[in-house]
Amino acid sequence: MHKTILPLTFLIMYFISLPFTGAAFAGDKLRTAVVEFEVKGEVELKEAGSIVAEWMINSIAKTAVFDLQERVLLKKILEEQKLSLGGLVSEKESTAKIGELFGVQAIITGSVIRWEDTVSVTARLIDTSTGSIIRTAEIKTGNMNTVPSRIDELALIIAGLKKAEISATNAALEPPKIPHPGERKYWKDRVTDMDFVWIEGGCYQMGQSAEERKVILSESDSKTYEKKYDDETPQHKVCIDGFWMGMFEVTNRQFRLFDPAHNSKDYKGVSLDGEKQPAVYISWDQADGFAKWLTGKNEGQGNFRLPTEAEWEYACRAGSETSRFWGNDSDEAGEYANVYDRTSQQQLNCKWEHHDCDDQYVVTAPVGSLYPNDYQLYDMLGNVWEWTMDTYSETAYKTHQKNNPIHTGEGNKARRGGSWYSAPGSIRCSNRGNRSADRQNKEIGFRLIRVEK
Repeated sequence: MHKTILPLTFLIMYFISLPFTGAAFAGDKLRTAVVEFEVKGEVELKEAGSIVAEWMINSIAKTAVFDLQERVLLKKILEEQKLSLGGLVSEKESTAKIGELFGVQAIITGSVIRWEDTVSVTARLIDTSTGSIIRTAEIKTGNMNTVPSRIDELALIIAGLKKAEISATNAALEPPKIPHPGERKYWKDRVTDMDFVWIEGGCYQMGQSAEERKVILSESDSKTYEKKYDDETPQHKVCIDGFWMGMFEVTNRQFRLFDPAHNSKDYKGVSLDGEKQPAVYISWDQADGFAKWLTGKNEGQGNFRLPTEAEWEYACRAGSETSRFWGNDSDEAGEYANVYDRTSQQQLNCKWEHHDCDDQYVVTAPVGSLYPNDYQLYDMLGNVWEWTMDTYSETAYKTHQKNNPIHTGEGNKARRGGSWYSAPGSIRCSNRGNRSADRQNKEIGFRLIRVEK
C-alpha cells in the first residue's frame, strides 16, 4: 500500500502541574497555545485532522483547566508575522518565539500516525521559556472509527485528569500521580532555568524492608545479596527537614553554563550529549563545584548542594513503601524510568537481566520524558545514577542518627537511583551504589537541592 505524509491540522492539549512560577500558580489558568499537529501515514479522509481538531477543542474547553487560545487568533498572529507555525516548532528557538508572539507559558504540539492497523496520537507539552519537553502522551487504537467516541476521554487525559496512556481495549484508567496547580510550591532558578519543587519534611522508614529482602533473595543467591544489597539494611526510621529539590536531573545545557567545554560523549555511536539529556561523565567533585558555582550566582537565594542519601531516598519514595515509587513490579518501569529494557537488550546485548518493558530509549532520555513520582520529581529512578553528599559506608545505617542523617569522612561517594544501563535490582529506591569522587562515566549525573538561608 502506498504510504503518504499529509500536513493536516490536529490539535491536542496535555495538561500537567507545571514547573512554572508566578501567574501559572497564582490562581490563573495556564495560558497555553495550541500548535498544529502533523498527520503521517495512511489517511483516507483528507479533512480528518480538521474534524478531530474541532471535536478536541470543544472537549478540552469543557475541562476548564486552560486559558485556551483560539486557533483563529494564533493563525492571525502568524499571518501578520509572516511565520509558519510548522516551521517554528521544528527549531530549537521556536518555542521561545511562539511564547513571545502569543504571550504563553506553554505550547502543545505532536503528531498523528496511521501505520497499517494502528493509529497512534502523540502529544508534547513544551515549556516556552526553556524549550524543554515537560510531558509526552500517546494513545493507540486499531480503528479510526472509534476516535469520535473517545474524544471526551482523551480530553480528560490531556487535561491531567486521567492517566495518559490508553490501550486499544478501553481499559479503565487510573488517575495520574500528578498534583494539580496550587498543591505544590515551585521555584525557578533564573541562571540555569532549573525548576525546583518544595518537598515537605517528614519521617519514613529508610532502607530495605523485610519483604523486599525476601524478593531479592528469591531472585539471587545469598553471596550476590551480601555483595550488592546487604548495605541497604537495617531498615530504620529517619526524619527529614523540608527542602527544595530539582524536578529534573541537571542537563548538558545547564552544566555547560558552568563548564562550556563539557562533553557527555556518546555510547556505541548514540549521543549522550543532547542539550536536554542529563549531563554524564560528571565526577562528584564536578557536581559539587557546580552547586557551589550556582550558589554564588544566586546570592541571597539560598544554598545549592547535592542531596544526602536520606533526603534522596525520602524524595524518591514520595510517601510510598514499595520497592519503587510506582509499586513493586520492575516491569512497569517503562512508564516511569528509563532503564535497561527489551529494546536496550536487543541493541546493546548486555549479559545482565533486562526489564520486560520498553521505555523507548536506548541511552539517556531527555529529562522529564516519563512520568514523575507523587512529589513531581522526574527520573528519580533510571536515566542516570545521581551523586549524593554522603561518603559511602556499608554499615552507615547502623550508626545513622534519626534526624537528617549524613555519613561523612574519607572514601567513595554514594550514588542513587540506577540508570538507563541498569538491571531491575538497581532500580529501587533503597538501592545504594558508590564510586570514587573523581570517577566519571556514562551513567553518572546529578540533581541539586536548594536550602533557604
